[in-house]
Amino acid sequence: MSPALSRPLACLLALSLCQINSAQAAPDDPEIRAFVNDTCIVADEPYLRPPPDPSDSADQSSAKFFPLIGLVVGKLTEMLINHMVSGSSAHIRADAARKDTRYAMSREMNLYRAEFQPEPVVRLNTRIGCMTIVAARFMPASTDCTAAYVPKQLTRETMKLPESAWKASRSDDSVENQLRRANVCVDGKARSVYEARFEFSQDGTAYRLRNAGYQIESLLTTQDKAASRSAFYTLEISQPGKSDQRETLSTAVVKLGTVTAGTRSAGSATDSPPWLNVPALSTEARRAYDEKTRVHQQVMGEVDALKRALTRNQRVLSGLDQRIAEANADLAAGLREQRTKVAVQIQTQQAELDASNAEYQDLPQTPLEFMPVTIVVAVTETQSEKAAMLALASVIDAGGAQIASAGGTASSALFARSLDLTDNPAKANPAAELESARAHYFDALVEAKTNTAAAPGENAGGNLALARTRYNDARQALGLEPIK
Repeated sequence: MSPALSRPLACLLALSLCQINSAQAAPDDPEIRAFVNDTCIVADEPYLRPPPDPSDSADQSSAKFFPLIGLVVGKLTEMLINHMVSGSSAHIRADAARKDTRYAMSREMNLYRAEFQPEPVVRLNTRIGCMTIVAARFMPASTDCTAAYVPKQLTRETMKLPESAWKASRSDDSVENQLRRANVCVDGKARSVYEARFEFSQDGTAYRLRNAGYQIESLLTTQDKAASRSAFYTLEISQPGKSDQRETLSTAVVKLGTVTAGTRSAGSATDSPPWLNVPALSTEARRAYDEKTRVHQQVMGEVDALKRALTRNQRVLSGLDQRIAEANADLAAGLREQRTKVAVQIQTQQAELDASNAEYQDLPQTPLEFMPVTIVVAVTETQSEKAAMLALASVIDAGGAQIASAGGTASSALFARSLDLTDNPAKANPAAELESARAHYFDALVEAKTNTAAAPGENAGGNLALARTRYNDARQALGLEPIK
C-alpha cells in the first residue's frame, strides 16, 4: 500500500469510543472503551534503550546518536475524549441490545478531512493504524497516569542481537502498565484488551481489520473462570439516514474463536479477513467540500494547467532548437522567429504560474472536515460456536453490500464511490469525466489568459466556452453547482 494512504485511514476514524451507559449493564460489568492511533498500544510497545555504560567508550559515543529504540509516547495524540452513551440513544439500533454483547460508541465525528498542502485533497480523517478495545473500570477522566508507566527497557545483553532476540527488563510487565503509555488509566485489573490493525488497499478504496492480539483476564458475560465463549468484535460506521434510523455504511468483524479466562494471543499474520469498501463521501459532503474549497480548486486548477502548458512549450522549444541546428539558412530564420514566439509564451506562462502559486499560498490553509458519522464497537461472547455463526451472519447480512475488491484502481475516487452507478459498461464514469473536463477547462482558461491558441486560427475564447459547457455538464452529473 502507498505511504500516503496507509496512514492514511486516513479517519477512517479519529476515534475514541465511549463507555456504554451503566444503566444498561449489570453492576459487575466493565466499561468498554476503544482507542485508535497510528500504532497499537500493546502490540507495538517500543523498547527503551538502556543508558550508556560508562566503562564502554563505544556505548558512550553511540548514545548521543541512538538514544531510543522506538518512541515512548505520553499520550495518543489521535485519541478523542470519551463520551457517555445515553441509555435512550436512538443511535443504537433496536436489534443491537444483545445480552451477550457489550457496546462502546463515539459522539459524531467527521469521517473526511480536506487538506490544502500541496494542493486541495480529501482524505479520511486522521491517521488510522490500530484499534485498541479495553474492558475495565477506568479512573476519572482528569487522571494522568503516564508518569507511572514503566518502559520496556532493552537488556544490555541482547541489544546487539537481532530484534527478534531482544529481551526486556522491568518491574511491571502488566497490560495495565502498557496502557499507561497512552494515558489509558485502568482502576485495578483490566478485564480484557483486544487490538486490531487497519489495513488499506493501495488505492485507499478498501480496508479490513486484522487481529493484532488480545489478553482476556476474565470473560465479559460470566464470572465463571472455567467457562468458554465464542468471541468476536465488530466496528460499525453509520450516518444519519432519511428517517430516524441511522444508515450503516460499513461493518468490520474480527473473529477470535473460543476463548476462556486467562486466554492470551499475539494475533495471526495468516488470517485473511474480507476487504470492505471504505465509506464514500456522501452527496451532501461532496457538495459542502466543493462549495467551501471552490476558490482553492479554481486557483490550483490554473496552476496545474500552467504547468502542463509550460511542459508542452519546453518540449516545443527543444524540438525547434534541434530543427534550427539542422536547417538551411532560409528555414532556420523562420524557425528562429517561431522559437522567439514560444519563448515569450513560456515567460508569460511562468509569470502567471508564479502569481497563481502566490495567490494559492495566501488562501486559508486550515483543514476542513466533512461527513459526520457515528462509530459503534461491540464485543460479543456467545455460549456456542453455532450462536456465534448466527450472530455473525446477522452482521454480514446487515452489511452485505460492503465487500470490496482490493484490486481496485485509483480511478475509483472518492467522488465516484459516492454514486449509485448502474452496471451498464457503456455508461461513462462521472468522476473520470469530471476530472477530464476539469483539466480541459483549465487548459482552455490558461490559453485564453495567456493568449496562446493551440493552433493558428483557433479561437481561444470559443475553446474556453466549449470547455466550460462540458465541465458544467460533468459537475451537474455529480450534483455540483455549475461554475460561472
